[in-house]
Amino acid sequence: MSYNDISLSASSRTNLLTLQNTASLIARTQDRLSSGLAVKSATDDAVKYFQAKSLSSRSKDLTERKDSINQGVSALDAALKATDGIETMLQSIKGKLDASRSQTATDRKATQKQINELISQLDKLVDDASYQGLNLLNSTGSKLVVRFSEKSTSKLTVNGVDLNANKILSAGAFAASSVGSTNVTALGFTQGLSAYLFSNPNEVASFNNRTDAAILKIEATINSVRAKAATMATNSDILKVRLDFTSEYTNVLQAGADKLTLADLNSEGANLLALQTRQQIGIQALSFAGQSEQGVLSLFR
Repeated sequence: MSYNDISLSASSRTNLLTLQNTASLIARTQDRLSSGLAVKSATDDAVKYFQAKSLSSRSKDLTERKDSINQGVSALDAALKATDGIETMLQSIKGKLDASRSQTATDRKATQKQINELISQLDKLVDDASYQGLNLLNSTGSKLVVRFSEKSTSKLTVNGVDLNANKILSAGAFAASSVGSTNVTALGFTQGLSAYLFSNPNEVASFNNRTDAAILKIEATINSVRAKAATMATNSDILKVRLDFTSEYTNVLQAGADKLTLADLNSEGANLLALQTRQQIGIQALSFAGQSEQGVLSLFR
């Protein structure tokens, strides 16, 4: 049987309703303290709920973009490490050519073999410079596209370059078409290094002239590689700036959403204490009202 089936005095009914309201407020406050949220659904506060949801959704979307940006930085860093290796190999070829001026025929033959191997390793290094299947150094057709947000124009496109030996040593430096083969004619020599007779002044002069030309062209190739690496480094810096911005921006968005939905635990704790006190007072008031009714009943005894 509910209390509605019993005739209550006005004071008892008022005190009972007050207790029910207080109990409801206590339950709400305890829920906020346990969950940490003042707004859990649209029924709590529709405006704040949907504003917070919009901010949280955007923060989540940008967090996913942040992972993509981070991978883009790694892809460019992998390519930059490879360009460092390419430059080192070109410097080694240059040094060996310069040193061959004072070598014997036997030594020049060994030097030629080493140069051939370095040229071969250039291609292998370029082929190995891939990151998650993307190689920015072995083809101008490769492309890295990193999107920063849902806007179609908010992106960075990095075009690949071709740093294979037959490209950088022919287009950027040497006219010979046999680059990458085991033949130093790729470097502009008409015959093997050991084939030049240093006892013949004319051949010594020819060797020195071709060596000078080869070294100049290698230096031009190194400068070309450095320029391409500098472009990639600039793009990497851009991605790092966007990565930092996205990290900070997502934190701002989430903080804004939290301000709309999170409960003030200190305030809610104080509210709970006040409500519990009110509840005790309500219980006492209801008790007093009951005692008043019992006093009326005693008149009939």
